[in-house]
Amino acid sequence: MQCVSYSPFYQGSNPLAPNTFIPRAQIEQDLRRLATRFPCVRTYSVAQGLEAVPEIAQQLGLKVYLGIWIGWVDSINRQQIDTAVRLSKQYPKAIKALVVGNEVLLRGEQKPAAMLAYFKEIKQRTQTPITYADVWEFWRQHRDLSQHVDFITVHILPYWENSPVAISHAGEHIQAVMQILQQEFEKPILKGAPGWPSAGRQRYGAEPGLRNQAQYFQIFLDLAHTHQGQYTLIEAY
Repeated sequence: MQCVSYSPFYQGSNPLAPNTFIPRAQIEQDLRRLATRFPCVRTYSVAQGLEAVPEIAQQLGLKVYLGIWIGWVDSINRQQIDTAVRLSKQYPKAIKALVVGNEVLLRGEQKPAAMLAYFKEIKQRTQTPITYADVWEFWRQHRDLSQHVDFITVHILPYWENSPVAISHAGEHIQAVMQILQQEFEKPILKGAPGWPSAGRQRYGAEPGLRNQAQYFQIFLDLAHTHQGQYTLIEAY
């Protein structure tokens, strides 16, 4: 499997609590386990201990899509950007790309113009490729942003979308969405969040559970390998 999202906030830790800090030892233990199955991880932030990921990943031979968390507060966003730019220069062999924001437009926490300004600034400060990650509908609504990133990271989420898709039609949905995106975008596409919940509530015909989760990953991986697509699964923990 190509890559997996890594967020170390488990065992009761909460990323929304400002004092939360993940010890380096936990991150190293996690990445050592992941390195036995994945050559790559994707992160969402460079705060709360996650700034240690590139160094540890480089030691283990892992590649990293390094996430920059973009939210409401510009000063906090700039701290994230400064840290990520610094790390991109320190660990260029490990960091494949900087993911400048995750579903920011979906959450409504920044306008497209603000995201564009962040993209331009980061491009001026580092040679590392950059991307932005959002659900596929929002990429279609803001196509101009694709001109300012090196590739686009799209989230196709059959269970979580506004019109949930049953597991029996998940493969058809993925193929239909990818066909639309490939027709509309010239940039390379990374499928950034393929996954299915192991537990939770049923959303119309989309039912969570371990059996459906396993079936979804089999469907998705078969499609990805057949079409030689790039992806990062959700999620490790």
